Amino acid sequence: MKTLLYRPIQGCILPIFVLIAILSCESNTATSPKTPQFNHVYLHVSDMDRSLDFYTSAFDLEVTKHIKKLKRTLEDGQTVEQEINLALLKFPGHYFALEIGETLDSLPNNTRASYAHVGIEVEDIESASERIIKAGGLSSRPITQVETESIQAKTAFFTGPDGETIELMQIISGNF
Repeated sequence: MKTLLYRPIQGCILPIFVLIAILSCESNTATSPKTPQFNHVYLHVSDMDRSLDFYTSAFDLEVTKHIKKLKRTLEDGQTVEQEINLALLKFPGHYFALEIGETLDSLPNNTRASYAHVGIEVEDIESASERIIKAGGLSSRPITQVETESIQAKTAFFTGPDGETIELMQIISGNF
């Protein structure tokens, strides 16, 4: 049996889950995005099924769309249709998407510098690292602590199924 947590609010006592529901309704950017803002990051992948399995297993991302056809209308009004294999993945309740597109001539390799990567903030870098390894990712740089003038964090780098670089970041202090 779960114990509900209560918190006093302006003389009232509400279950904490009611407070969370109220606050999330008022600040849900998934339903009312402000622009300009970042919308998505795109990655080429060589095997859509393998990549979907990896990203949903390693990060609890949800596939919000899986697109198989694209219809383009050109300036002269002519329409061109093409078969594609794109997927949009999001963290539950988030607006920002990871878009992955299967490109048959894409070769899995991590030849890019670590500054070209997808960065994901986590609360527990050790357990998140274990989860990536369990999902099939490879460690390319172990957990280290980094500092700038205003941020202190733990980071670790991994290679995903198509050679893409993934950075985990656990903020210790400061804002990114």
